[in-house]
Amino acid sequence: MSLRIVIIGAGEVGFNLAKELSREDHDITVVDNKAEKVKRASETLDVNTLEGNGASPFILRSAQVDRADIFLALTRIDEVNLVASQMAKKLGARTVIARLRNTEYTSPKAIIEPAQFGIDEVIHPELAAVEEVERLLRQSSATDVKEFEAGRLQLVGVLLEPSSVLVDRTVADVSSARNAAPHMVIAIDRGGNHFTPRSSTTYQAGDIVYVLAEAGHVSRIVTMLGKPSREVKRVMILGAGKIGRNLASRLQDDLDVKLVDSNKSKAWEIAPSLTETLVLHGDGTDIDFLLAENIDEMDSFIAVTQDEQTNLLTGLLAKQLGAQHVIVHLATTSYLPIARRIGIDAAISKNMATVEAILRVIKSSGERSVSSFEDLKLDAVEIVTQAGSKITKKPLRDVGLPDDVVLGAVMRGDQIEIPGGHSRILSGDRVLVFARDDEVEKVQKYFS
Repeated sequence: MSLRIVIIGAGEVGFNLAKELSREDHDITVVDNKAEKVKRASETLDVNTLEGNGASPFILRSAQVDRADIFLALTRIDEVNLVASQMAKKLGARTVIARLRNTEYTSPKAIIEPAQFGIDEVIHPELAAVEEVERLLRQSSATDVKEFEAGRLQLVGVLLEPSSVLVDRTVADVSSARNAAPHMVIAIDRGGNHFTPRSSTTYQAGDIVYVLAEAGHVSRIVTMLGKPSREVKRVMILGAGKIGRNLASRLQDDLDVKLVDSNKSKAWEIAPSLTETLVLHGDGTDIDFLLAENIDEMDSFIAVTQDEQTNLLTGLLAKQLGAQHVIVHLATTSYLPIARRIGIDAAISKNMATVEAILRVIKSSGERSVSSFEDLKLDAVEIVTQAGSKITKKPLRDVGLPDDVVLGAVMRGDQIEIPGGHSRILSGDRVLVFARDDEVEKVQKYFS
């Protein structure tokens, strides 16, 4: 369905969101007060652009906000997003989504709630990033972790080392192995190129394999892939910004946490609020400092400063000095494709986490739930099977689904099944389907 969408803010989040949405048949207008950002969007995306203040009534009317199905306030300034959202709603925008960095606006003690500004959905970038780091700490051998069905299903990415027993074996061989836990290989990243594997696909060293399985089986599966999970007890967090502080606060009761910041006054200021965290003033690029703080004993080193180059450099230093697992935060998408290939175990981006969260809201409706994975170029869609639909008439291997569509899991009541070629889909089953966004509508016809 084509939508009229107005995006205020053409920074990293607004630009990448417009880029994703412009691949579909939507009428998109991007507004920013910076000429260079407007020029970038105009020259590289199939969207309308407008230069001006997104909180200006004149600019909002010029962008035809009154006709917008979806209005997105995505500037870096919360107050601009709040004012723009309120005016957009009053002008007639149907659905308003705002990016807010300050979590006080949504706390139970908030004096004014987002709904009073006309906001239907709030996305907190830093909280999205913190939750992603927590998932990675629980599966410390994974490069990515995504959850479905309230965490009952997990999609994990695992880098195959040359020593992995899977190297030179086929997908079919591994899936049918006697002790293999039920799983579905959704995608493989080989040298930066993503593809949907066939049963005859042979695993290669350096592949990042994306596997879907029930959460209780994930540890067995990553062990099978040659990356047994390790229990995380000690972590060092570099950067006491919003992500670092929130992460330390959420981890400190269960783990031994060190939080490091190069700003002495900031370290002193936040230390009293993190009573179970050792807050240190130090330079994460200083090798002597890292050695003095026993970096070699850290189960995980997490670099979340506001400088992505510092995060990459310190992540590599920590890895070389003995940290078992390294996670870095990247502000832009420029380094994401290569981070894992230069020794970083996992890379997160609060901006891309925000893009994924907003796409999930836009694409989901009462009939289906959609998650978009920008790096894999895939959507995960939950589809309810209708009585008499084509998918119910034959075993899956005979249905004739497109080759690059994967049925990841079948939910029947409280039961979850990882389907095989012999499986049959029944009326009422909820099926988690992975497909490119331009194929989703085509796939849905098999279920209706």
